[in-house]
Amino acid sequence: MKISDDSLWFATAFYHASGSAPNARTVFRRSKPTMYYRCMIVCFATIRRLYPEARLSLFTNRTPPDPFHGQLESIRVDTVICAGRYVDDPAFRNDFPGCLFTLDVIDCLARDPSAGFSHVILLDSDCIVRLRLDAMVKELENRGERIYAYETGYPVHQVFNGQSRATLTLQSAYFSGQTAPSPIASYGGEFYCLPAGSLPRLAGRIRNFWAWMKSEGVGSFGNCLTEEHVMSVVLAGEKGTVHTADGLIKRIWTASNYSNVDGNESGIPIWHLPSEKKKGFVRLYRYWVRNNGFADLGEGDLLRLIDKAVPLRTAGRKYPGRSLLRRLKNSVKAFVGDPVQ
Repeated sequence: MKISDDSLWFATAFYHASGSAPNARTVFRRSKPTMYYRCMIVCFATIRRLYPEARLSLFTNRTPPDPFHGQLESIRVDTVICAGRYVDDPAFRNDFPGCLFTLDVIDCLARDPSAGFSHVILLDSDCIVRLRLDAMVKELENRGERIYAYETGYPVHQVFNGQSRATLTLQSAYFSGQTAPSPIASYGGEFYCLPAGSLPRLAGRIRNFWAWMKSEGVGSFGNCLTEEHVMSVVLAGEKGTVHTADGLIKRIWTASNYSNVDGNESGIPIWHLPSEKKKGFVRLYRYWVRNNGFADLGEGDLLRLIDKAVPLRTAGRKYPGRSLLRRLKNSVKAFVGDPVQ
């Protein structure tokens, strides 16, 4: 089956929520949505540069503010208002306001069989798409219905956001009634490639697992739940169809006190950059505004621009208070630079 660019649907989910996420600390509350929208503009602009005919959408719970609404429209990004069945459920909590909204987006996509797409690729807004995903698309054409997700590689007993692979494996076993032969994989929420035909099945499994956690699971496993937890359990039931997105995307940490840069990032199509929201994304957004987009850049020019805006190097020498000082400095820079003309 040939997969054309215009059958690919790239989307991100953004829920306007109160509270501060661990990777998005800001001094001023109104700076937080600005920070995320700048990331979105850069993310969608890099996708549009590589996929002129693909469908691009922002799934959200309210219309984006100006100037970002107009900027998204200029990149031909649709805004889809989506109900918040999961994200608004008070039964569960987490430190990432709005992260459960991805489950609502999958439910929304599953309810519209007439949308006319072959695959939806859900990305976090703080991603930069540097290269086309041709190798993945070729595999999808040759190997039938595949799901791609980014495997985090956490050790079995490492707790992340209130759960571990061990507790998720037990949840999966109790929920499905089948014992897993080995601990299930944990999948990060920054990348999912989902065939259109898989969406009703996934949405149904999310719905059933959610109901089970609320009625039975919460007593044993607590009420800390993120979209990554839910999707890890749900995808564990997709026997043989889930493939790792390693090599397609990397979660790259560039913070002053931690870097996982290994020097092999140049060949990875998508960079997920959680600690660049106030740095690299701001530089790229300002370039995009000043130059009326990235469309006039050749492929090599765009890659060089990204490399200059997001220099990948290992963490430097540490000194007391360095992390706090840099956080404050970046917060002030992000605020003072708003809005960019």
